Amino acid sequence: MQKSTRNKLLVLFGLALAITLGFSISMERKLESTKVLQIERAFPFFTAEDLMAEDRLISRTDILTQPYQIVNVWASWCGICKLEHEYLNQLKNLGVPIIGINYRDNKLDAIKVIKNEGNPFEKIIYDHRGDLSIELGVIGTPETYLVDRNGNIRLKIMGVLNEDIWNEYLKSYFQGI
Repeated sequence: MQKSTRNKLLVLFGLALAITLGFSISMERKLESTKVLQIERAFPFFTAEDLMAEDRLISRTDILTQPYQIVNVWASWCGICKLEHEYLNQLKNLGVPIIGINYRDNKLDAIKVIKNEGNPFEKIIYDHRGDLSIELGVIGTPETYLVDRNGNIRLKIMGVLNEDIWNEYLKSYFQGI
């Protein structure tokens, strides 16, 4: 191998390593930067397509069935959402009611995630244009909302919902399930 070719390959390898390291650090910071806000506002009225059944619509009334429920905004293209998905499946297995809002996504890609990774959601709202999410005030994915039976949003979690966030902010709302 010629010296110039070897040098170019070393530079390319170094560049790839630097990009990978930068991305990894960025993801780590995103995971650590979850913010929880206490808010008091109404969950918007809406009617939207059910992700898993085109001929079925979901409305605000359909998701307010429990004293408290979690509403999670996610997308198949969101890497952090994929990390959160396993924990949402664990919460579902405990009986926690979780509603999904699939945000600005390709429908087939979103369904593929659900089929491959499991479905933690009781219902999944297909928000392909992002209208409902924008009305909610979504800044980025993932975001999670604690909503009571009357449609009042109590908490907004911007970032990953994990065991620490669950134990500190949400667990007490779901005692006895």
